[in-house]
Amino acid sequence: MKRVAAVALGLSLSVAAWAHNGMEHIMGTVAAMSATSLDVKATTGKVTTVMTDDKTMWMRGAAMIKPADVHTGDRVVIHAKKVDGKFVAAEVELGAAHSH
Repeated sequence: MKRVAAVALGLSLSVAAWAHNGMEHIMGTVAAMSATSLDVKATTGKVTTVMTDDKTMWMRGAAMIKPADVHTGDRVVIHAKKVDGKFVAAEVELGAAHSH
């Protein structure tokens, strides 16, 4: 049990360090998607719009994917910077694959 707590603490510290490095984490499910943005719905019901660009990395685990592989309802964690009052995604990480 102590090992699980230590791993969880280590992961939370690494996430906090990433967040303090100018990045914020936006987690939830894809509520809507366009060619230049994602709307992400958190478990609280809050929807956050995140802009994407040609520098955004799209990942599922360690594999690179394409934006077309992302669908409404997919679980995501987005690492984003705030630029001119808007979130801009550096990386979009999808959860485990599921059938549509």
